Amino acid sequence: MPYRLEHITTEDRVRLGCAMVARAGEYGLVTRLAREYGVSRQTLYGLRDRTRVAAEAELSPRPPGPKPVDERLRVDELAVSRAILVLNQAAHASVRVIGECVEEILGVRRSIGSICGVLKGAASRARALPQPVPGHPVKVAADEVYAAGEPVLEVVEHESGLILLLEPAGSIDETTWGCALLDLEGRGVEIERVVADGGKGLRAGVRAAGGTEPDPDHWHVLRDLGRVESYLEGEAYRRLGEAQKLTEEARVREHQRIHGGRRCRMGRSFGVGATDPESVGAAIAAAEEAVARHDGVEYLLGVVRDVLAPVDARTGRVRDASRVRGELVAAAALLRELGGRAIGAAKLLEKRASGLVAYLMPLQRELAPVLRELGEETVRYLALAWRHKRALGLVDGAQAWTASPEQARRVWAILEGAVRASGMVENLGSLLAPHRASHKGLREDLLRVFAVYRNHRTFERGERAGYSPLQLAGLPSPHWLDALGYGRPPPAANPTRRTEDNRTVNTIAA
Repeated sequence: MPYRLEHITTEDRVRLGCAMVARAGEYGLVTRLAREYGVSRQTLYGLRDRTRVAAEAELSPRPPGPKPVDERLRVDELAVSRAILVLNQAAHASVRVIGECVEEILGVRRSIGSICGVLKGAASRARALPQPVPGHPVKVAADEVYAAGEPVLEVVEHESGLILLLEPAGSIDETTWGCALLDLEGRGVEIERVVADGGKGLRAGVRAAGGTEPDPDHWHVLRDLGRVESYLEGEAYRRLGEAQKLTEEARVREHQRIHGGRRCRMGRSFGVGATDPESVGAAIAAAEEAVARHDGVEYLLGVVRDVLAPVDARTGRVRDASRVRGELVAAAALLRELGGRAIGAAKLLEKRASGLVAYLMPLQRELAPVLRELGEETVRYLALAWRHKRALGLVDGAQAWTASPEQARRVWAILEGAVRASGMVENLGSLLAPHRASHKGLREDLLRVFAVYRNHRTFERGERAGYSPLQLAGLPSPHWLDALGYGRPPPAANPTRRTEDNRTVNTIAA
């Protein structure tokens, strides 16, 4: 902004202010300077006061030590956009919550339309990014998740957790899934095996796309069997409680009959059911039957869980598909004999027995050349070490067999590649649940940005800690904000130096 008195320059003002401070009290100084520069005496007095304040501020004593680093947050349009995206993805915040957080934290007000514009722009950038394509055949887990009554198709690589497909669909029939899988093949994704639940549309779509029959995952079957076990456990406790109450009630009533109705001090009346010997005996027999049924189901399901593992925990022998199927059928027959709810578990096991062992056949084919090279004893030793690697503290096959580390890693890689669960895609559904709740659905724009966020985000825990899905798939993995073109703020300069306690926010952008 220009000065009101434009005939004197900034240098003239500095000179006049310094002269007024340094030569204060000199007779005739103010009159002479006013006449020489063509200004009023009030202007000179104002320059004197402003010069004195500025000099005192700059020359007053300061705290000893180096000058504190200015870490005031610089807020510009890019920083606001980054904040909106991080709140949307990491905090699962809705549009209104994002607006409140941006205003309270950054001191910048944004309308709902402005925030939606940033999210739509990020979705457009996500669509423009090249779709991830692993350079090798992949084993994937597929599933559907529902949001506001609409299905969302999910396909995730098992080993890396890389999201290959995440898009809303009108239905989950054979045509929808078949076209989605064919589109993946058209992108260059070579699907080797598919693991899925019992969804008919998904399984029909895989067959229609020319793929092999999907392997049923073990998780859903074991979950349903576990529910039967939990119900029978609760039933056993209920029967035991009823038998105990009837027994106690019979003892109290017998005491009252013998002592003329006098109250029994060693028990209390529950007022339940008939207490004749036949009724009490029947309750005790029912409790014993319920306990026996639960114990039998618990034991048999423990056997089922054990035989479904690819390696025998005692011998290290890789399990044979036909033998495991026979053991599952035998366990189902024993479950039928237990009766009650155990019959439902038997039917489920008989229905899924063939699918539960399907993963063992490709595993045996992959291990066949290794068995010929190393021999059965060596492979069993390495498989046993793999089965108990956590107890032994092993993280690499080379630790189990230092004589030939490459062969050991090869055996371990084959065993770890045996896909028998859809945990990756089930976990994806869990991650989408907060978004579904806060946004009242899963729109296509949100899913686009979410896929970029998850594929570029580094795992914090577990065997994949320190790597992103893209890195594990052998693809470049920049930061997700860099990938979308929003960049990241530069690190603070010289962060080891002492900083001020009171930090402020400088709102440069409107």
